[in-house]
Amino acid sequence: MSVQIGQSADRRPLVGLLASTTLSITGNAIVAVAVPWVVYARTGSATVAGLAGAAAILPVALSSLFGGALIDRFGRTVCAVAADLCSAAAVAALPLLDSLVGLGTGLILTLVALGAVFDGPGTAARESLRPDVARVTGTELTKVNAWGEAAESVGNMVGPGLGGILIAALGGFGALWVTVALFLASALLTVLAVPRTISPPPRPQPYLRAVAEGLKFVVREPGLRAVALTATIIVAFIAPFESVVLNAHLQATGAASQYGLILTAFALGGLAGAVGYGFAAHRLTERGTLIASVSLVGLGIAGFALLPPVPVMLALGLAVGVAAGPINPIAAVIMQRRTPERLRGRVIGSYTSLALAAGPLGLLVMGPVVDTGGPATGFAVIGAGCLLAAVFAGTARGLRGGQTADEPDPTTKEGTT
Repeated sequence: MSVQIGQSADRRPLVGLLASTTLSITGNAIVAVAVPWVVYARTGSATVAGLAGAAAILPVALSSLFGGALIDRFGRTVCAVAADLCSAAAVAALPLLDSLVGLGTGLILTLVALGAVFDGPGTAARESLRPDVARVTGTELTKVNAWGEAAESVGNMVGPGLGGILIAALGGFGALWVTVALFLASALLTVLAVPRTISPPPRPQPYLRAVAEGLKFVVREPGLRAVALTATIIVAFIAPFESVVLNAHLQATGAASQYGLILTAFALGGLAGAVGYGFAAHRLTERGTLIASVSLVGLGIAGFALLPPVPVMLALGLAVGVAAGPINPIAAVIMQRRTPERLRGRVIGSYTSLALAAGPLGLLVMGPVVDTGGPATGFAVIGAGCLLAAVFAGTARGLRGGQTADEPDPTTKEGTT
């Protein structure tokens, strides 16, 4: 497939991918705010709220692993659209069933887990499309990754604030109808703006063999293994920050109405950090920037352990978001450069699965920590965990250099396609 690149390059795939990413992430952010909020309001338990958060992450870890091979089998655009449609159906079941029969905590957790199954493949499919979109639009890959992460930051910025408004106006589960509409709009945008032909045709192979091949590639390639382990440590500690620790602190201090505002500050900072990195990446080293970013995130979150007033938390959240902005673009570039074309979907899925796998453990452990030691202890533990991730990244040999995607695949005799 040949694509003419130049001044006349069609930018619709880039705009469509970024817009669909924003809509889908906004929907997920509303769910992430609304469901733990309802569970905590009904039970008054940070542990149970942590269970709700874990129910939303564990399926993503598993579905990312097994869904990555489906992306390489059926195509990136097809899987992105299918994931949004399935997510819309699963989320719609929560308010519908709650209004019809009433939902207990166990059924809520089950339905949340079902809806989360589709998040991993959808996110991996959109990330797999980034190099294709960069190629057909004549845009630097580093910028597409930075803008893609910025689009996610916009979703994470708008989602919590919008979720808080919708919870007040429509109730916790009523807010989810807006999420359904966002998923449907994301699917439609992808269909209209990101044609299937921008990606190489998928090459089917035995499904379980494809899953295993992607996982083995991540484990064996030093750079991918190092960045995956770094991300795993970060996720294990950072996952409980919003839904467990911050949630419990604000509700206990009567500042619950500021929850969405603080999360919005984080997302706004993340947007600024990702966009800024996109413009400055050519002047920075990936490894040094990654270490500095993760270290600053740890120090900033540790500041929350002082339980400062809300205005200070807003400033800290903004600063932590800026520091965190480059982390995901750097990880994405490392994966894309070191992964052969034909393995891209399953490698991104395997990486996502490994990174998220520790999230449920962190959520389950942090609930009892907060219930017994208070939110200050929870914030301190999270900050220390991020600093531990920075130390690991600084000592990991795999991040000091390595192969790119233009070089042969070390696990097969094939090169890129």
